[in-house]
Amino acid sequence: MKTNGESPAAKRAEVEGHSVSYFSQRRGPESIVFVHGYGASKDTFLEAFGIQGFQSFSMLATDLIGFGDSGKPSNFSYLLREQAEILKKAIDLVGFDRFHLVAHSMGGIIGIELGEIIPNRLRSFINVEGNITAEDCTMSKRVAKMGERYFAQEGFEELKHSISAEAEKAQSTPLKEYVASLSKATPESLYRSSVSTVFESCHGDLLTRFARLPLNKCYIYGEKNRGLFPAESMLRREEIPLFYVSNGGHSMMKENPKEFYNLILMIIRQSSS
Repeated sequence: MKTNGESPAAKRAEVEGHSVSYFSQRRGPESIVFVHGYGASKDTFLEAFGIQGFQSFSMLATDLIGFGDSGKPSNFSYLLREQAEILKKAIDLVGFDRFHLVAHSMGGIIGIELGEIIPNRLRSFINVEGNITAEDCTMSKRVAKMGERYFAQEGFEELKHSISAEAEKAQSTPLKEYVASLSKATPESLYRSSVSTVFESCHGDLLTRFARLPLNKCYIYGEKNRGLFPAESMLRREEIPLFYVSNGGHSMMKENPKEFYNLILMIIRQSSS
């Protein structure tokens, strides 16, 4: 995996009255939009901007409202549908017409919402361990069960402490980076996003909605999670192509970036042919 050694400078824009922080580049006619997951940020996909294979693409990675360096308004709903609406306006702002979508974890739900809003503008949808069923809710379900008041007073610090301890025990750089990203969110943004994520995963019929999107789509698992979630067999029954990244779990783009990004490029090129 060849890199150019450059990291993009973060930019900022006002979108519907909200401050949005993002990475972008304008290169070739084909565009890619990256959507991060729960508690994460645009840094999830930072490596893509330094890989030579992506230098011919125009690309965008934003911090969702409430995460990373984007605004964290207390009056925002943090409903994933509203996140998709804001993301759509950010995409319009940078001038992408049609694009490939790469969405991770909670971002996979936002990707489904976005695909329903502007289906004719998505060239492909690469769903990276995005929520499909109730069983896909792990951390978000844990947070939602705490209640907003408890999470704000004690739960948020407990969550960060437990993940930090796990990162130290495993000597996991991706987990340590995740804690740093998580710390930029607020209890309010995390709790309300958890509630929306759990509701959509339990009641939003996400598998059917994903399968019905009229565009090229696939689903990627980290190989460490192979066979652990019921959505895998359900996706197979819907004949949605599945791919696996070896030596990777949920944070596969950090655990095995070479294989992950080579796979993304392969899928995009197949979708464009």
